[in-house]
Amino acid sequence: MTVYVLAMIIILGLAAAVVGVVVVGIEGRFKARAPKLADQMARAAQHLNGDGTPPRQLTRILGH
Repeated sequence: MTVYVLAMIIILGLAAAVVGVVVVGIEGRFKARAPKLADQMARAAQHLNGDGTPPRQLTRILGH
């Protein structure tokens, strides 16, 4: 029973993180309060949508 509760807490945490990325990154809410965080979330939202360019280090590791 404890494993199920732990799994549900992890799933809810991931869902909250995705909602945070959407609200701050895509919609641009709270940009006036934390512009640096909003820019990072916007970049993460682009990557989640498949629109972002991969980081230089990752392309170097993968050899593309």
